[in-house]
Amino acid sequence: MPFHLFVIAIVIPSMPLVTVLVGGAVAGLAAFGGYRLHGFIKGIRMYREKTKSEWVVVPLSFLQLRDAPSPQLRFFRINDEVMGGKSTSSLAYADALLFRGIINIKGGGFASCRTLGDDAPLGLRTGGALLVDAAGDGMRYKVTLHTSDSWSMRIPSWSYDFIAAGERTTYRIPLTAFVASRQGSAAKGVTLDAQQVTGIGFSLSLYTAEGEPNPDFGPGPFRLEVHGVQEVDDESG
Repeated sequence: MPFHLFVIAIVIPSMPLVTVLVGGAVAGLAAFGGYRLHGFIKGIRMYREKTKSEWVVVPLSFLQLRDAPSPQLRFFRINDEVMGGKSTSSLAYADALLFRGIINIKGGGFASCRTLGDDAPLGLRTGGALLVDAAGDGMRYKVTLHTSDSWSMRIPSWSYDFIAAGERTTYRIPLTAFVASRQGSAAKGVTLDAQQVTGIGFSLSLYTAEGEPNPDFGPGPFRLEVHGVQEVDDESG
Protein backbone atom coordinates (compact mmCIF):
# COMPACT_ATOMS: atom_id res chain seq x y z
CA MET A 1 0.00 0.00 0.00
CA PRO A 2 1.36 3.45 -0.80
CA PHE A 3 2.53 5.27 2.30
CA HIS A 4 0.03 8.15 2.01
CA LEU A 5 -2.92 5.73 1.86
CA PHE A 6 -1.46 3.77 4.77
CA VAL A 7 -1.40 6.95 6.84
CA ILE A 8 -5.02 7.73 5.93
CA ALA A 9 -6.08 4.19 6.91
CA ILE A 10 -4.41 4.61 10.30
CA VAL A 11 -5.89 8.05 10.94
CA ILE A 12 -9.39 6.90 9.98
CA PRO A 13 -9.41 3.24 11.03
CA SER A 14 -13.21 2.93 11.14
CA MET A 15 -13.60 3.95 7.46
CA PRO A 16 -13.43 1.13 4.90
CA LEU A 17 -10.25 1.24 2.85
CA VAL A 18 -12.21 1.26 -0.41
CA THR A 19 -13.96 4.45 0.70
CA VAL A 20 -10.64 6.04 1.45
CA LEU A 21 -9.26 4.95 -1.91
CA VAL A 22 -12.30 6.30 -3.81
CA GLY A 23 -12.33 9.46 -1.75
CA GLY A 24 -8.65 10.02 -2.45
CA ALA A 25 -9.20 9.47 -6.16
CA VAL A 26 -12.17 11.87 -6.25
CA ALA A 27 -10.22 14.49 -4.34
CA GLY A 28 -7.33 14.09 -6.75
CA LEU A 29 -9.60 14.43 -9.79
CA ALA A 30 -11.31 17.44 -8.24
CA ALA A 31 -7.97 19.10 -7.62
CA PHE A 32 -6.85 18.32 -11.17
CA GLY A 33 -10.17 19.61 -12.56
CA GLY A 34 -9.87 22.77 -10.50
CA TYR A 35 -6.37 23.32 -11.81
CA ARG A 36 -7.54 22.91 -15.41
CA LEU A 37 -10.54 25.20 -14.81
CA HIS A 38 -8.25 27.85 -13.33
CA GLY A 39 -6.01 27.60 -16.38
CA PHE A 40 -8.99 27.84 -18.73
CA ILE A 41 -10.34 30.95 -17.01
CA LYS A 42 -6.88 32.52 -16.98
CA GLY A 43 -6.57 31.81 -20.70
CA ILE A 44 -9.91 33.51 -21.41
CA ARG A 45 -8.85 36.59 -19.44
CA MET A 46 -5.54 36.80 -21.27
CA TYR A 47 -7.28 36.40 -24.63
CA ARG A 48 -9.83 39.07 -23.70
CA GLU A 49 -7.19 41.60 -22.73
CA LYS A 50 -5.09 40.87 -25.81
CA THR A 51 -7.89 41.08 -28.35
CA LYS A 52 -9.38 44.20 -26.76
CA SER A 53 -6.03 45.93 -27.12
CA GLU A 54 -5.95 45.26 -30.89
CA TRP A 55 -8.80 47.58 -31.85
CA VAL A 56 -9.47 49.47 -35.08
CA VAL A 57 -11.07 52.91 -35.06
CA VAL A 58 -13.67 53.92 -37.65
CA PRO A 59 -14.78 57.46 -38.65
CA LEU A 60 -17.59 59.20 -36.82
CA SER A 61 -19.69 58.86 -39.97
CA PHE A 62 -19.62 55.04 -39.70
CA LEU A 63 -22.68 55.05 -37.41
CA GLN A 64 -25.27 57.73 -38.14
CA LEU A 65 -28.08 58.12 -35.60
CA ARG A 66 -31.47 59.83 -35.84
CA ASP A 67 -31.36 61.98 -32.73
CA ALA A 68 -27.87 61.70 -31.28
CA PRO A 69 -24.34 62.62 -32.33
CA SER A 70 -22.30 59.86 -33.91
CA PRO A 71 -20.15 58.07 -31.30
CA GLN A 72 -16.49 57.27 -31.86
CA LEU A 73 -16.43 53.52 -32.42
CA ARG A 74 -13.52 51.10 -32.05
CA PHE A 75 -13.88 47.50 -33.21
CA PHE A 76 -12.05 44.44 -31.90
CA ARG A 77 -12.16 40.72 -32.75
CA ILE A 78 -13.56 37.75 -30.84
CA ASN A 79 -12.98 34.37 -32.50
CA ASP A 80 -13.59 30.78 -31.47
CA GLU A 81 -10.00 30.81 -30.16
CA VAL A 82 -11.57 31.85 -26.86
CA MET A 83 -13.11 28.36 -26.61
CA GLY A 84 -10.17 26.44 -28.03
CA GLY A 85 -10.96 26.87 -31.73
CA LYS A 86 -8.49 27.80 -34.46
CA SER A 87 -10.38 30.26 -36.67
CA THR A 88 -8.50 33.48 -37.34
CA SER A 89 -9.54 36.97 -38.41
CA SER A 90 -8.23 40.48 -38.90
CA LEU A 91 -9.68 43.99 -38.90
CA ALA A 92 -8.70 47.05 -40.88
CA TYR A 93 -10.30 50.27 -42.06
CA ALA A 94 -9.83 51.73 -45.55
CA ASP A 95 -13.05 53.36 -46.82
CA ALA A 96 -14.85 50.50 -45.06
CA LEU A 97 -14.44 48.23 -42.05
CA LEU A 98 -12.76 45.15 -43.51
CA PHE A 99 -13.35 41.97 -41.51
CA ARG A 100 -11.72 38.89 -43.00
CA GLY A 101 -10.07 35.65 -41.98
CA ILE A 102 -10.13 31.87 -42.20
CA ILE A 103 -12.70 29.61 -40.56
CA ASN A 104 -11.43 26.36 -39.06
CA ILE A 105 -14.32 24.09 -38.10
CA LYS A 106 -12.21 21.73 -36.00
CA GLY A 107 -13.02 22.63 -32.41
CA GLY A 108 -14.59 25.96 -33.27
CA GLY A 109 -17.51 27.66 -34.88
CA PHE A 110 -17.30 31.43 -35.29
CA ALA A 111 -15.37 34.59 -36.02
CA SER A 112 -16.73 37.97 -34.96
CA CYS A 113 -15.99 41.61 -34.32
CA ARG A 114 -17.75 44.21 -32.21
CA THR A 115 -17.30 47.63 -30.68
CA LEU A 116 -15.36 48.37 -27.51
CA GLY A 117 -16.96 50.03 -24.52
CA ASP A 118 -20.24 49.36 -22.78
CA ASP A 119 -20.29 52.30 -20.38
CA ALA A 120 -23.00 54.25 -22.20
CA PRO A 121 -25.74 53.54 -24.78
CA LEU A 122 -24.96 54.29 -28.42
CA GLY A 123 -28.01 56.53 -28.80
CA LEU A 124 -30.45 54.33 -30.72
CA ARG A 125 -34.16 54.97 -30.33
CA THR A 126 -37.07 52.56 -30.09
CA GLY A 127 -39.12 51.95 -33.22
CA GLY A 128 -36.42 52.42 -35.81
CA ALA A 129 -34.46 50.40 -38.33
CA LEU A 130 -30.82 50.03 -39.31
CA LEU A 131 -29.47 50.46 -42.82
CA VAL A 132 -26.35 48.29 -43.09
CA ASP A 133 -24.20 49.24 -46.10
CA ALA A 134 -22.04 46.19 -46.82
CA ALA A 135 -20.47 43.86 -49.37
CA GLY A 136 -18.97 40.44 -49.00
CA ASP A 137 -18.49 36.93 -50.28
CA GLY A 138 -22.08 35.70 -50.50
CA MET A 139 -22.10 34.07 -47.07
CA ARG A 140 -24.66 34.49 -44.30
CA TYR A 141 -23.42 36.89 -41.61
CA LYS A 142 -25.05 38.33 -38.51
CA VAL A 143 -25.25 41.93 -37.39
CA THR A 144 -25.43 41.91 -33.61
CA LEU A 145 -26.54 44.43 -31.00
CA HIS A 146 -25.16 44.28 -27.45
CA THR A 147 -26.36 45.73 -24.17
CA SER A 148 -23.37 44.51 -22.16
CA ASP A 149 -19.80 43.30 -22.44
CA SER A 150 -19.32 40.28 -24.72
CA TRP A 151 -18.17 38.17 -21.74
CA SER A 152 -21.41 38.75 -19.80
CA MET A 153 -22.84 35.36 -20.72
CA ARG A 154 -26.07 35.76 -18.75
CA ILE A 155 -27.18 38.83 -20.70
CA PRO A 156 -28.53 38.14 -24.21
CA SER A 157 -27.37 39.75 -27.42
CA TRP A 158 -29.62 40.43 -30.41
CA SER A 159 -28.80 39.33 -33.98
CA TYR A 160 -30.15 39.43 -37.51
CA ASP A 161 -28.94 37.40 -40.51
CA PHE A 162 -28.03 38.91 -43.86
CA ILE A 163 -26.29 37.48 -46.91
CA ALA A 164 -23.37 39.71 -47.84
CA ALA A 165 -23.67 40.08 -51.61
CA GLY A 166 -20.58 40.53 -53.76
CA GLU A 167 -21.76 44.01 -54.77
CA ARG A 168 -22.20 46.79 -52.25
CA THR A 169 -25.77 46.56 -50.91
CA THR A 170 -27.87 48.32 -48.28
CA TYR A 171 -29.78 46.00 -45.95
CA ARG A 172 -32.76 47.44 -44.10
CA ILE A 173 -33.25 45.76 -40.71
CA PRO A 174 -36.09 46.81 -38.35
CA LEU A 175 -34.94 46.79 -34.74
CA THR A 176 -37.96 44.62 -33.95
CA ALA A 177 -36.53 41.90 -36.25
CA PHE A 178 -33.46 41.24 -34.10
CA VAL A 179 -33.53 37.87 -32.31
CA ALA A 180 -32.27 37.40 -28.75
CA SER A 181 -29.80 34.65 -27.87
CA ARG A 182 -27.52 33.55 -25.04
CA GLN A 183 -24.34 31.64 -25.89
CA GLY A 184 -25.73 30.65 -29.28
CA SER A 185 -29.16 29.48 -28.04
CA ALA A 186 -32.44 31.35 -28.47
CA ALA A 187 -33.44 33.42 -25.43
CA LYS A 188 -37.16 33.48 -24.73
CA GLY A 189 -39.21 36.12 -22.94
CA VAL A 190 -36.84 39.05 -23.51
CA THR A 191 -37.41 42.25 -25.49
CA LEU A 192 -34.81 44.50 -27.06
CA ASP A 193 -34.70 47.99 -25.58
CA ALA A 194 -32.92 49.94 -28.32
CA GLN A 195 -32.10 52.75 -25.93
CA GLN A 196 -29.97 50.34 -23.87
CA VAL A 197 -27.84 49.15 -26.80
CA THR A 198 -24.16 49.85 -26.06
CA GLY A 199 -22.44 48.00 -28.91
CA ILE A 200 -22.76 46.69 -32.44
CA GLY A 201 -20.91 43.88 -34.20
CA PHE A 202 -20.73 41.42 -37.07
CA SER A 203 -20.08 37.69 -37.14
CA LEU A 204 -19.84 34.55 -39.24
CA SER A 205 -21.09 31.65 -37.18
CA LEU A 206 -21.99 27.97 -37.25
CA TYR A 207 -25.53 29.01 -36.26
CA THR A 208 -27.96 31.59 -37.61
CA ALA A 209 -29.68 34.22 -35.48
CA GLU A 210 -32.56 31.76 -35.04
CA GLY A 211 -30.19 29.09 -33.70
CA GLU A 212 -30.39 26.93 -36.85
CA PRO A 213 -27.34 25.54 -38.69
CA ASN A 214 -25.89 28.16 -41.02
CA PRO A 215 -26.01 26.65 -44.53
CA ASP A 216 -23.23 28.99 -45.69
CA PHE A 217 -20.83 28.18 -42.88
CA GLY A 218 -17.78 26.06 -43.59
CA PRO A 219 -13.99 25.95 -43.54
CA GLY A 220 -12.01 28.45 -45.57
CA PRO A 221 -11.58 32.19 -46.09
CA PHE A 222 -14.24 34.84 -45.53
CA ARG A 223 -14.47 38.56 -46.24
CA LEU A 224 -16.97 41.22 -45.14
CA GLU A 225 -16.79 44.95 -45.87
CA VAL A 226 -19.06 47.26 -43.87
CA HIS A 227 -19.19 50.81 -45.19
CA GLY A 228 -21.51 52.12 -42.53
CA VAL A 229 -24.67 51.79 -40.46
CA GLN A 230 -27.48 54.34 -40.39
CA GLU A 231 -30.45 54.50 -38.04
CA VAL A 232 -33.70 55.49 -39.76
CA ASP A 233 -37.42 55.45 -39.02
CA ASP A 234 -39.00 52.04 -39.47
CA GLU A 235 -41.34 52.22 -42.47
CA SER A 236 -41.96 48.47 -42.69
CA GLY A 237 -45.33 48.73 -41.00
